[in-house]
Amino acid sequence: MHRLLGYGASQRHEIVNPSQHLICDDQRYLWCLHPHGVLVDGWHSLIANNLSSFEDTGCGPPGIGRKIALCFAPIIQHVPVHQEMYRDKCGGADRKSIVKWWNTPDTDPALIPGGFAESVFANAAERDREFSYIKDRKGFMRICIDECKDIVPCYTFRVNWMYRNPGILRGLRARISQNYYVGLVFLCGWMGTSMPLTDDTTTVVFPPFEVTRYGKNQLNEAHAAYLEHLKRYFDQYKEEFGMKGVELCFVGSDFQDEDWAARSLRRLGLISQHVTKAPKDAQQHG
Repeated sequence: MHRLLGYGASQRHEIVNPSQHLICDDQRYLWCLHPHGVLVDGWHSLIANNLSSFEDTGCGPPGIGRKIALCFAPIIQHVPVHQEMYRDKCGGADRKSIVKWWNTPDTDPALIPGGFAESVFANAAERDREFSYIKDRKGFMRICIDECKDIVPCYTFRVNWMYRNPGILRGLRARISQNYYVGLVFLCGWMGTSMPLTDDTTTVVFPPFEVTRYGKNQLNEAHAAYLEHLKRYFDQYKEEFGMKGVELCFVGSDFQDEDWAARSLRRLGLISQHVTKAPKDAQQHG
């Protein structure tokens, strides 16, 4: 089944790992995948084209060099196409599910900190800014601090340009998406179909972020430093991988919609001028 699905995936998606020498074989990590994109297509296609990505006898996804388990929303392991490829190495993104993989001999957990909310901000029509919905998502960092694990960020360039996704009410849609574990995206690809507008994406493995430098009372400092780390290496590689001049912007649950639909709904009193913060438990599970 995995081989069959691979025939339907583009061969143009690539992964490069210039940080391989910085990733220690005897150390365990949390792998953070950025950005979510509409359908996580860049990462998904890499796995579809590599049959050994999630086999017990394999060595993980290409370019990684170790076994990886995906810690996504629990429903993903029951979704067709995903379940056939990820098999038993796919589970929840809660603390227990993440720590479980560190207790195995050779498998690291991977998650997408931006979650479903970040998928709402993916839009091929917006080429000057790239949005990362992790401004107030600190749960993944708290887990790594508590468990003394560093983070390896992986960034897929141009994945947000694969589909058009209307930008109206995206702040509101992002909050609903995160609270109810479903991405409220309205994707539109080539000629109005679900075929992507581009499949020219590259996933770059950034240098590890040293979470172990921070104590349990330094969550905010560690999170802020991670944002700086992510932006630094995004800026370093963006021109090489086709995103020259793009600005990486960090947003969160305080994002204020200013589009025509939001302004109209405010005038009618149907939505509030004030932003409602995400529930505490949603913020904890990055």
